[in-house]
Amino acid sequence: MGAVSWFRGRFRAAPVDESMAVGESVDAPTATQVRRVGYEYGLPLNIQNTSSLTSASSERQQVLAQLHQAYMSCNWVSSCVDLIARTVTAGGLQAVPENDPAGVGTAPETAQVTRLHRLMRFCNAREDMVQLLRNVATDLLLFGDAYLEVVFLLGEPVALYTLDATTMTVISDQHGEVSGYIQDVDGARTARFDAEQVIHISLDAPRGGLYGVSPAQKALLPVTAWLFTMATLKECFRRGDPPRLHVDLGHQQDTDVQRWREQYRVFNLGPKAVGEPVLTTGSGTVQVLDQRKVTDYLDADRQLRDQIIACFGVPPAKLGIIETGNLGGGTGEAQDKTFRVNTIIPIANLILEKLNYHLLQVGFGITDWHLEFTEIDYRDSKVVEEIRDMRLKAGAYTLNRWRAEIGEPPVDGGDDAIFMERTFIADWANMKDLATSFIVKNLGSQAATPAAAPADPNDLAPPSTGDGPQDPEDGPGLAKDATQGEPPEEVWDELYRRCLDEALARI
Repeated sequence: MGAVSWFRGRFRAAPVDESMAVGESVDAPTATQVRRVGYEYGLPLNIQNTSSLTSASSERQQVLAQLHQAYMSCNWVSSCVDLIARTVTAGGLQAVPENDPAGVGTAPETAQVTRLHRLMRFCNAREDMVQLLRNVATDLLLFGDAYLEVVFLLGEPVALYTLDATTMTVISDQHGEVSGYIQDVDGARTARFDAEQVIHISLDAPRGGLYGVSPAQKALLPVTAWLFTMATLKECFRRGDPPRLHVDLGHQQDTDVQRWREQYRVFNLGPKAVGEPVLTTGSGTVQVLDQRKVTDYLDADRQLRDQIIACFGVPPAKLGIIETGNLGGGTGEAQDKTFRVNTIIPIANLILEKLNYHLLQVGFGITDWHLEFTEIDYRDSKVVEEIRDMRLKAGAYTLNRWRAEIGEPPVDGGDDAIFMERTFIADWANMKDLATSFIVKNLGSQAATPAAAPADPNDLAPPSTGDGPQDPEDGPGLAKDATQGEPPEEVWDELYRRCLDEALARI
């Protein structure tokens, strides 16, 4: 046994006692207790000097610059990024108490919560909270990381600012323990931040590391091919989409060949020269090598477009791409649900988790409130009203609740839930009496129809009227029935009365 193994076994933590009370409070672990042993991917071996991290991120700076150029040049990248960022922050940010998830405002608001609301209303003099979070979502989708600078006053955050993701470097040790951040703008202007001064939000990375991998980085290959495709289309249309020609000028001199080239560019290239014939002299011949390929280029453009938007998880209908007969595309409502579940909600939850921890728990010490994005109903108005109508008729909604949702004042009696059928309306408070009346009515109908009578012959036997025991076979329709036909009317009256008494006794 080595010395290290002996020390580990000697000073190993004591096993947890299972008899410990479940409800016993446990203090939060300290920073020393949660230090990791494993190493983080992508960090250099010698990082004693922070300049090594900065120099190691030079390749990352080139990738970030390419991503920014892709956003500015490829309209499908910018459309997807802007759409997701706008949809995530469309409802705005709100603080909701834990014991009041409906957000009706019944939970008491402490002084810390009041200062949190002030920060949400004024995060800095240039940006509001929605614009700030929209920039965060944009940086996440484009660069894979987003940074927010937190300004503290008397130990509490009083302002938030966005930091350029392309100029930020995370300072950490080999184990990935973050100790701070450095912003290097142009080599001359640098700023250093402590770990508490920056909120770092990153997307998932396949091998981990300090930085995330964005959808735009995954789509760099189709984006590059799309840029070349559009450049080819641009050049084709700039030249008037000319066909490729093979021209045989015979035995003409070089000066004549050069003159023919110049005349061809002037008279046969460009949008104004479309349809102009190619003329040759001196036994020159012209042959068309291939036809125009603009249609093929446009098909390639559409295929690359679909690959790009698939990397971002955006359905075609959300970008205004309407294709009839597109198998697997689904309806607009189905695409919207897929878009919200697979794309919007994960990005929103990632942002909210960081804000709830850094602002509420660490910044203000608030544990019974949380931040969330306000939900917006994207459904059609007719669908919403039909659902409300079904809930009202089934008793799930009251009339006053329906009127409150559409902004109308309450009415007298509108707080009573009702049950509405095609032929009647009932109050849920009197539903027991209504059920009793239905039972009595159905029992009476069964007794009036001999074919629907119970199968047990004893149930049809009339009550005994004599003092002695009654023969079980002596009853209407039985072997010893004296009438051997329809029972007398008074026997059925007694049967109705007995069935009714038994039904009421069972209720």
